[in-house]
Amino acid sequence: MYKIGIVGYTGMVGQELQKVLANHNQIEIVYKKNSSGESGKLTDCELVFLATKDKESMDFSKKALEEGVKVIDMSGAFRLPQADFEKWYKMAHIVPELLAQAVYGMPAFNRDNIKNSCLTANPGCYATSVILALRPLKGLIKDDICIVSTSGNSGARRECDEVSDDVTYSFGKKHKHVPEMQNYSGFSLDFTPVVLKSVFKGINTNIRAELCGELAEKSDEEAQEIIENAIKSAYCEEDRVLVVRDGAEKQYGTKDVNDTHDMIVKVRVDDKKVYINSLIDNLMKGAASQGVENMNIMLGLDRLTGL
Repeated sequence: MYKIGIVGYTGMVGQELQKVLANHNQIEIVYKKNSSGESGKLTDCELVFLATKDKESMDFSKKALEEGVKVIDMSGAFRLPQADFEKWYKMAHIVPELLAQAVYGMPAFNRDNIKNSCLTANPGCYATSVILALRPLKGLIKDDICIVSTSGNSGARRECDEVSDDVTYSFGKKHKHVPEMQNYSGFSLDFTPVVLKSVFKGINTNIRAELCGELAEKSDEEAQEIIENAIKSAYCEEDRVLVVRDGAEKQYGTKDVNDTHDMIVKVRVDDKKVYINSLIDNLMKGAASQGVENMNIMLGLDRLTGL
């Protein structure tokens, strides 16, 4: 049994981590900490999750690493270079010396680096839905991509509103996930997030881009198949990125991914533009289950153990 800890175990992501780990037969949670106190000893852990805000993650990560404990940080503290972090997160980075050893924790393309990592930065939820959809399409679509994503309210707080209220915020290039999306997808983009305050979970990301060169000369159906195949071929079965098409009897939505580690992708080409719809559970593949996948890789276990 591998012994791990969770800092911030009573928060939304911390609770979701515990739900996922309850299905893991090779993990024992021996250390828990929140703002009210702690139980167990950090030094008994081989790895600790930091389900904390950025400042708390920076503070605690150094302490854990000095004790020889591997870290998976669920905040944005280690996803970006120092200058980008300080610009977008509007705070000073208090442990910039750790940024050089931090590894971006997206196993679909970075698992070899994650395997040898002591400090892994778990990706953002919106960013996961965007990067996995766009990264395979370099050379097939043009830059300056337009993206609109809806998310359930659990990305911000535990309760849902009884009255429907959909709120757009930080749109254009203002959201702090934008540099993360651009750095790891390879595309410049505009991003509009919309919180559905009466919905608990699920991200529905909608991407619009123009086709490049020769692809724009093909029929819409040919171009659509090329885009679909590019995404399919970029990922293996363990990546859990599933390219599908709606049919007369089935239309895919967030209910098909919530409470799973899957990402569903739908593609449509129309009038030389491609429209890509990606669907994930913001608390699972956008946070907890991707964190557990990173943990498995860092501990030398099969990627999808417990998932």
